Amino acid sequence: MRQFVIKISFLIGLFLIAALAVEVFLRQVPNNYTLKQKSIEKQKNQIEVLLFGDSHCLYGLNPKYFSQPTFNLSNVSQTIYFDQLLFNQYVNRLPKLKQVVFCIEYTNLSQLDNTGDDGWRKFLYARFMHVDVPSINPFDPRNYLLTLTQSPYKTRDLIKRYIKKRTILDCDLNGWGNNYLQKDRIPAEQVASKRAKIQEDGLTDFTINARRIQEMINLCKQKGIKVLIVSMPQTRVYERYLNPKKLNKIIQTCTSFEQKNPGVAYYLNLFADKRFNDEDFYDADHLNDQGAVKSSEIVNNFLQRISK
Repeated sequence: MRQFVIKISFLIGLFLIAALAVEVFLRQVPNNYTLKQKSIEKQKNQIEVLLFGDSHCLYGLNPKYFSQPTFNLSNVSQTIYFDQLLFNQYVNRLPKLKQVVFCIEYTNLSQLDNTGDDGWRKFLYARFMHVDVPSINPFDPRNYLLTLTQSPYKTRDLIKRYIKKRTILDCDLNGWGNNYLQKDRIPAEQVASKRAKIQEDGLTDFTINARRIQEMINLCKQKGIKVLIVSMPQTRVYERYLNPKKLNKIIQTCTSFEQKNPGVAYYLNLFADKRFNDEDFYDADHLNDQGAVKSSEIVNNFLQRISK
């Protein structure tokens, strides 16, 4: 019995040491959230254009190709809920801010709060970007242990990636996601159906998120900030798997922001823009670095026109 207790104690000790090592890794190794937070703080007195959105914006809009100092504050799976939290955190701290871009995609107008990746990513926003996240329960142990925020498999993959590349960063100092390269593109036909199926929530009630966008537009109106709403490009094959009624409602909702807020809000629909071809995409619905140059120049030119 004594030997059994010793062995169990030894195994528990090894587990606790491993858990502690993982916790230190997650807290200390720079990630996209820590880099963006530090970078925007350093650039806050120069930034004139701020970009919000999910991975389509993260990989699709590169501040390098904008005429004015621009920062990309988007993240993978970032919802409008977090767009607004980040917007409220920084809108009063960027003295030269003149224009804000919100990327509205097929998924984010219907996204419900605290579902999907929000269930664990919210703790990363809170810890690494110092965002006050109302949906976090103060008694949730994930507030204090990052090891619990995501599955062991994701953590394992992060560690393996760090060992191989010595970094887990996916973005540059201006916040642009720089690891979706044209040379690594995945043919849209291989993944379009699966991605569309994963992203379809079957919801068409945009009330809550449309209200959030309007609240941000109202604040921009008070501050003399122009708002551009952009629907980023997607491949034709991906579009074929989407619900056309939902897609039309998204476009109508985005158009209504421009109609209701003349001279303040504008809508640029690049969803099926023919200037983009399959070579511009990393996969079925994300631009690669080559496509990002094209879309960034298009958005920048539009911003230049509405600033006059």
